[in-house]
Amino acid sequence: MNNWTVVEVLRHARHDWMNKLQLIKGNLALNKIEHVERLMEEMVLDARQETRLSNLKLPKFAEILLTFNWEKHPFQIEYEIMDEYCSWPMDDEKISKWILAFFEAMENSVEPFGENHLSISIELNEKNVRFYFDFSGTIKDIHYINNWLSEQKAFLKDILVKEISAGKFIAEIIV
Repeated sequence: MNNWTVVEVLRHARHDWMNKLQLIKGNLALNKIEHVERLMEEMVLDARQETRLSNLKLPKFAEILLTFNWEKHPFQIEYEIMDEYCSWPMDDEKISKWILAFFEAMENSVEPFGENHLSISIELNEKNVRFYFDFSGTIKDIHYINNWLSEQKAFLKDILVKEISAGKFIAEIIV
């Protein structure tokens, strides 16, 4: 995890927004209005998810997810907070360490130069937190990720691996 300065955060955020605006500008130049509308809707949805994540009052956890794609990793992430209004009994430090360890396990399991993508959905309720992980790309070491998940059973309430293969990993983890 990087200790970002305010200037670095603003630079990365500005870079992301400029990329999106360039896509809009290019599609407008090609008169692809439906593409522009789709891009703008994606930008609005992304901003809503960033707000939901920030409102969880878990600053370290939020920083990890918000800044993950700014650094070089063998996979990119996207996330969805499914219920922004539920308070959850989760320790920020504990969940932050766990998600970083999970990301490291994934980094050690996937092909570094593949087109790898991890979607994370987070469902909150009064008793626990459910993470839904959906990875698509190239997994070079299925055993590594399986072993890592087995080692996590003491920390987690439940682990349900729905699919794991050389190109897919789908799991539900309850913290």
